Amino acid sequence: MIKEKAYAKINLALDVFGKRDDGYHELKMIMIPIELHDILTFEKSDQIELTSSIHIEQNAIIKTVNYMKDKYHYPHGVSIHLDKKIPIGAGLAGGSADIAATIRGLNQLWELNLEISEMEDIAISLGSDTLFCLHNKPAYVYGRGEQLLFIQNPPIQRIFLCVSSIQASTKAVFENHKLILKKNKFNHLLKLYINEKFERFFAKSYNDLTKSTLEVYPILNETYQLLKKSKLPFLMTGSGSTFYVVEFLSKQDDYKEKLDKIGLKYIETRPKN
Repeated sequence: MIKEKAYAKINLALDVFGKRDDGYHELKMIMIPIELHDILTFEKSDQIELTSSIHIEQNAIIKTVNYMKDKYHYPHGVSIHLDKKIPIGAGLAGGSADIAATIRGLNQLWELNLEISEMEDIAISLGSDTLFCLHNKPAYVYGRGEQLLFIQNPPIQRIFLCVSSIQASTKAVFENHKLILKKNKFNHLLKLYINEKFERFFAKSYNDLTKSTLEVYPILNETYQLLKKSKLPFLMTGSGSTFYVVEFLSKQDDYKEKLDKIGLKYIETRPKN
């Protein structure tokens, strides 16, 4: 039996700066993995079987199994159980994390002995955030997600994920997005981050998809306005329906108390070490 943890991520910054000929958007992002995770358990089997703690449609795990079975002509199957903790459609890369964990798990269970470069190629072919999730390290991510530059973790003590019941569609959000030219704005952010000017970084950070997501899912405006009025430092992650608040190690303010006061439900987590 093999167990793999599939870690969620948040975008500390997200810039959409162009559209490619293949239909994908050109992105610049700063992303970190967080402790919130799914657990996938792999066992040998003659069949391909998946059980899950919740119902999942169009499951990317089975797609990944079939892809790797065909690619490496593996004669047997696998029995997988998914203990799902990452909310679906929340901008937390739950699907990509599960794909990445499946690649790692099958490599061990099936004794494929793949080089990291081979697993990276599989990850890139199966999703935009999947390469990041394969490594689970803080990174500057660019292109459509296939280029990574590893960076340090920021000094964050706690992260409060304000998760909605809305399962946001990445495709719908990007289709609604209008490109805005911002000369060197992201490059300035990245420089602040690299130079460990984290409080200034978070004060100036942004997610280009926030407006588009709120237009596609106007019900999320209620959470957005509550957070805005609270004056808590918050951002949206990815193209999903989750807003988050970060609490620095150096901060004395109790953000948890403030979130409780405005009545927002949240998941408390922290950066993955």
